[in-house]
Amino acid sequence: MPTISGPCGRTRRLLRLAATLPLFLSLAGGAGAAPYLSVDLATGAVLAENQSFDPWFPASITKLMTVYVTLSAIKAGEIRGDSGVVMTPESTREQPSKMGFKPGTVLTIDTALRIIMVKSANDVSYALAERVGGNLQGFVDRMNAATRTLGMANTRFSNANGLPNPNQWTTARDYALLARTLLKDFSGYRELYRTTALSLGGKVIQNHNNLLERYPGADGMKTGFICSSGFNVVATATRNGRQILTIVLGGKTARERDELAASLLETSFRTPATAASVTLDRLTPRGPVAATVADIRDLACPKRKKGAKAPVGEDLGDGDDQPASYLVPRFKVMDPVPISLGGASDMPDPVEPPVVEAQAGKPTAGKPKAENAGAAPRPRPKPVR
Repeated sequence: MPTISGPCGRTRRLLRLAATLPLFLSLAGGAGAAPYLSVDLATGAVLAENQSFDPWFPASITKLMTVYVTLSAIKAGEIRGDSGVVMTPESTREQPSKMGFKPGTVLTIDTALRIIMVKSANDVSYALAERVGGNLQGFVDRMNAATRTLGMANTRFSNANGLPNPNQWTTARDYALLARTLLKDFSGYRELYRTTALSLGGKVIQNHNNLLERYPGADGMKTGFICSSGFNVVATATRNGRQILTIVLGGKTARERDELAASLLETSFRTPATAASVTLDRLTPRGPVAATVADIRDLACPKRKKGAKAPVGEDLGDGDDQPASYLVPRFKVMDPVPISLGGASDMPDPVEPPVVEAQAGKPTAGKPKAENAGAAPRPRPKPVR
């Protein structure tokens, strides 16, 4: 665990931070600001909240629902952790972030879950969905059924990985319900969300969640990014036996997202759960709720002149010229967790492609039309993390 500089340096840093934090949070909570929510996981007390009922594109935090549906299938005895997942041609065509496995590659359910949480691999998420749901649409149906079971009234899914789709949205409040249920009902799988790196064939695969190695006490869960959503995170941290859940949607940069999440966590730890006026299950909107899904593409992915370098959003620095921060220099939490391919105890039965009637009256094999078929195509930015 990292150490902070001596007493004088620490005092100066905390004084700077105390002066900066109110301004930082007031800017984040201003009109039109992105949603955020902090909850005491033991009591459900809401410790900080802004626009948590506004619809937002989830990006790769979608994969937390993919995990929930998969773990539910394991619990129901439909599959096991060592059941096989086959990379199909459809899955390998998904856009990055991805592993790039060839069609026919086999891995286990457990390995697939680790990969989608650490690497946020869209190709593996797709293949996992096909394995659990029989096909992608069958899995999406399970995802949407789960939203009803969990009370996620303002969430809709159309894919299992978070790639851009106008028919897929959620809210910070809904994702707090999902995260809390995952940690409570499937407590034996908490390592999935705190793993900082994997190793496969000598290659180290780093987690995109910088909080795990930048905020002392952080222990989960998942980041997400597409241009239209900005930078999202569902984060947990534990201190003195108390665990806080924080959700930030729509950071303009990864740095902004991580700084706000860390500030919310720190402020929440200093706020007794008894000081909260409402719990998550009784939370209602404090004001008008947006009627449409926000799209912050122009802010998160601004157009740059040809040849201009993209800003380095993760280089936070630690000098006096930097704003006060609760993020510390990167420290090591754990060694990479080794994974391997193969090892499946059972394999899925082959699924015949659906048959639809062609215009000439002859049956042809093909995919069923997507829910947004016929809609104007939207840009599909990458990577998704």
